[in-house]
Amino acid sequence: MANGERFKITAFSNDFQFHTTDGVVYLVVDADREYVDNLVVREAKENPSYWLKVEAQG
Repeated sequence: MANGERFKITAFSNDFQFHTTDGVVYLVVDADREYVDNLVVREAKENPSYWLKVEAQG
């Protein structure tokens, strides 16, 4: 991991309640690698219907 590496995370779902946001559940910007790794694990357990798009910023 490069020091200072930052990420943008977008969570998506096909659930009907998110149809007005084109499936976007939430957006996180400026996350570090540790946050990304923890979020991926947490969402897999708590919200298995979500999928995450992780993009490096900058």
